[in-house]
Amino acid sequence: MASYRIGVLALVLLSGMILLEIGKEGYVDAQACTRECDAEVAYMTCPSSGDDKISPVCVNCCSASVDCKLFRQDNSVKCIEVA
Repeated sequence: MASYRIGVLALVLLSGMILLEIGKEGYVDAQACTRECDAEVAYMTCPSSGDDKISPVCVNCCSASVDCKLFRQDNSVKCIEVA
């Protein structure tokens, strides 16, 4: 009878450990995406516009459309929004 209880306890502990590991994999460090304009962004390019310079823009690195590149005034890339 005691060996049965030990086996059940071991199974419960093992199941819990497996579930905890699965839960870690699905964890995402979520951050809020604000709708504020980033003053550093001078223009952006997007594949949907044929890579033409789009300006003026009121976006930030979080709110830009997928695959759009945001550029600073000196033409350096600030960020690329990816899915």
